[in-house]
Amino acid sequence: MTLAKKITTAAALAAALLAGTAPKAAAQCPYTVGPLGRYIAPAIVQGMTATDDGAVEVWCSDALDGDDWYFLADAETDLRIYDRVDLVVDANGTPEDFSDDKVIDALYCHGCTED
Repeated sequence: MTLAKKITTAAALAAALLAGTAPKAAAQCPYTVGPLGRYIAPAIVQGMTATDDGAVEVWCSDALDGDDWYFLADAETDLRIYDRVDLVVDANGTPEDFSDDKVIDALYCHGCTED
């Protein structure tokens, strides 16, 4: 089994960034929302910006449909630009409306090998 690392998003700041952080509702989303109201979206980290309060805003591009996702990570994250990540996305109670979805976690691994 490989060692997976996870980023815990800063919920308070993420709430301020929710507007415009999910793919557009008009676009057909390639994901099926599971019974817990979440889905996994593979993505690639495109950019990272430090915030004034010590967090890091991460910008990812969806690997399947190219939509942009933004979330906050702790300043101590070892996530890097061009890392492949699996975003855990909350459908926010509206599985048919992807415009209000938000990233609640990101899973990734450095130095993982196929066993």
